[in-house]
Amino acid sequence: MDYLTETTKEVRKEAALGKGREILGEVINRPEDIDIGIDKVGEEVLEKLLKKYKIAATIFSEPEARDIKNGDHLYGAIDPFDGSALYLKGLEHNWYTALSFYDKERNPIATGIADILNEKFYIMNNGSNYLFDVKNGEKKEIYPSRKKKITDPIVLASYLMKSIYSEKFLDIFGDLVKNMHPKGLLYPQGGSFIYAYLAAGLVDAYVMFDEPRSEIDAGFPIAKKAGCSVVCVNSDGSYKDYEFLPGRQHDKIDLFIASATPELRDALIKHYVKKYAEKYSFKS
Repeated sequence: MDYLTETTKEVRKEAALGKGREILGEVINRPEDIDIGIDKVGEEVLEKLLKKYKIAATIFSEPEARDIKNGDHLYGAIDPFDGSALYLKGLEHNWYTALSFYDKERNPIATGIADILNEKFYIMNNGSNYLFDVKNGEKKEIYPSRKKKITDPIVLASYLMKSIYSEKFLDIFGDLVKNMHPKGLLYPQGGSFIYAYLAAGLVDAYVMFDEPRSEIDAGFPIAKKAGCSVVCVNSDGSYKDYEFLPGRQHDKIDLFIASATPELRDALIKHYVKKYAEKYSFKS
């Protein structure tokens, strides 16, 4: 909670002063992304808190040179500022920070995701998921959707703002989008914050091609705890549960699906296998 509170406060302060838009460099294995000043705020807050509470942990961040290494009692994954592309353009929309801790066996311990603009915290801790509203102090448990069919009025999320991602998604899932229920929604956003939306029932499924692990590790445990299916999918439709791998944050997942129910996961995979075969199988 301290991390979410302090990072939210500091980011809002930087934004009010028009700071944090200086370009620090590129992100490893991410030609579409850049590292800017606002990305450092959360890392600096976390480093101070780890020292304050004398927590020995190795924390993995997007810029590898800024991994925090002050011990090996715990692992952590941080997305210090999810929404930097929007922030850089001056758009006040979808600003988040996300942090997860794992034990030495790589099992999730806790996750916190802050909606910085709306001052709402999505938290997984002590066996439960809940939403804390900073403005009124209200705390309530959250639960995922139970939708099972792609013909239901689902909210399907995928990060489409950059062509490196949208082209592949629309190539395979474009037909599904065209035929969605008229009350369904294609939510063109994604990243580490999306797992809060899955856990809270705001999004029914999240589909990504070439999803960087750095966009998964900091947030997915809250969705996993909620009972969502979080998997890596092969071209033949086989899949396995996603796992946190320390130090592999720059790797990418060929096809990644997180869904509120296994039935919805299976329907999305079935669609993928069919379209993949139509487009890429050699025919005699």
